[in-house]
Amino acid sequence: MRIYRIIVLLGFLGISALIFYFLMRMEDTERKERASVVAVELPYTWVGNINKTPITEPSGITYHPLRKTLFVADDGGFIHEVHPDGTAIKMKDFKERDFEGITTHPISGWLYVVVEDEEVILEINPETLTVRREFKINRIFDGKPLLKEGGMGVEAIAFVPDKSHPEGGTFWIGNQTFNLKPSGERSVVCEVEVPLNSSDDKVSECTIIRFFEMDFVDISGLTYDARSDSLVLISDTTNLLVELKRDGSMLHKYLLPGKDQEGVTLDGLGYMYISQENGQIIKLADSRLR
Repeated sequence: MRIYRIIVLLGFLGISALIFYFLMRMEDTERKERASVVAVELPYTWVGNINKTPITEPSGITYHPLRKTLFVADDGGFIHEVHPDGTAIKMKDFKERDFEGITTHPISGWLYVVVEDEEVILEINPETLTVRREFKINRIFDGKPLLKEGGMGVEAIAFVPDKSHPEGGTFWIGNQTFNLKPSGERSVVCEVEVPLNSSDDKVSECTIIRFFEMDFVDISGLTYDARSDSLVLISDTTNLLVELKRDGSMLHKYLLPGKDQEGVTLDGLGYMYISQENGQIIKLADSRLR
């Protein structure tokens, strides 16, 4: 009987220890998840405003890894190419088209610009700054409207290369809204499949294949961080920089310096560039932990 009691006691202690262990693991996981979405100061070293040529209202920026330059789109329909020190290279006027975001295909070198009021993606030659093709974004997902017609519109774009994908990769776009009410326009980032390889048509359609709803407003900029295989979003109104995994889970939230942040890009060399609506292009030495 005594041995039986000892066995029962040991079993009870063992089960209690296991329960305690799993509770601690759950608490630790929950703590880490909470910490990952609490906004903290962005770790950086300030380099400063590099813009040497007036750009009225920069709305998007991208680093071109083949040309080692930056391309800046502005709301007035201009595209500017500048060196990383801000020295101007060239500029072209696209006749007041409402450019809101710009990204680079790192393999082909083509530029892709999203036009807000038209909800199209333009494919642009980086050397001549001429448009080759247009891709109309289909607003429908799973049979229902996702992007509101006549709403705030698409404000940001990033290309994510994928050699296994038939189109060479997919695009991500950010839809802008200033409220999170259930009946209002949705604050979402969408993965979009564009027929880069499967169609030669001058004008064709691209399709939303999935989306993630954000818990903050005013998605104003978007880029892809190849080092961490994550999306980097910025919000002008809330002064946030958000790292988002491609499965939709949030990695970090950072508080951004400056104001009027409209676009963001990374050069892969340790620097971040933020285009601001006030005409400045801020360069930061990016010190985020990997």
